[in-house]
This record gives sequence, structure tokens and C-alpha cells, in this order.
Amino acid sequence: MKKNRQGKRNHYRRKKREEVDIHEKTYSNVLTRMIDKYEPDDEDWMGFKLSNNNAYTFHHIRERRAGGKEEMENGAILTRFAHQFLNYLDLHNKRAYNDYQAIFRQINKNKGPIPDDLLEDIYGMMLDIFYYNEYRISNRELDYYEPFTDARPKTLIKK
Repeated sequence: MKKNRQGKRNHYRRKKREEVDIHEKTYSNVLTRMIDKYEPDDEDWMGFKLSNNNAYTFHHIRERRAGGKEEMENGAILTRFAHQFLNYLDLHNKRAYNDYQAIFRQINKNKGPIPDDLLEDIYGMMLDIFYYNEYRISNRELDYYEPFTDARPKTLIKK
């Protein structure tokens, strides 16, 4: 009898999970079209690698709370960790956040795969944040994000 109760409980949890998945699929059409259009090649717009536990998400350039719509022109392809990192920058360093937003707008203007000059800007920003600390972020929580920034090309790393 106890086993049956456990089975019912798991069924309820599974059902709740499916409901959450349905809610998150509101972005799937827009995000899928963006992935087809921009061809991110297992890397998001901030240089974070796609993996099993780091899936793509849709980032609103003009925030949803400020009236931003779920459209391709207002979106950026970010992985989950990149999205968390960008939200962190929004709170702790507005200048870095605004620079990323400007890069996302440029990518959307090009309406195709990311050009090499914008890729260099993206990798350069990561170097500025993590290695050169040009944005003056003193919080050591940034160490958490360092393993996810291995997407930078070796030519940009100065020794």
C-alpha cells in the first residue's frame, strides 16, 4: 500500500513538471526561429558553451517588465548560466550590462550569423570582466562563472 502511495506522488510530480514545461514553451517558437537564423554553433551570444545542464534560453533585450515583447528583434540567445551572469551584471555593474545589451542589438541588426568583429567584442568583454577587471567588479562571486567562459579564442589571451 505504501508503494502505491509513492507511485501516486511521483505521478503528481511528473504531472506538475509537464505543466511547467508547457509554461516554458511560450519561448520555444521564437527561440527555435532565432537558433535557425543565427546558427549559434553550441555557443551562446556571450561565449558560454551549450551543454546538458546549460541549455539555451531567451533573453529580452528590452525587459518584459518594461513592455518588451517576445520577438526575434528583442531577443538574445543565451544559455542558462550566461542569463544568470547577465542578470548579475544588471544588479552589480550596469555599464557591463549595457555594453552587452548594445552588442545584442548589433547582432539583431545584422540579421544573420554573428560576424567575427562582434565575436571579438564578446570575447574581449569576457576578458575585461574576468581577467583585466576593467569594469571594477570586486565581488568574488564571479569566480563561479569562470569555468563557463572557455569559449574565448587563445589569440585574445595575453600572457
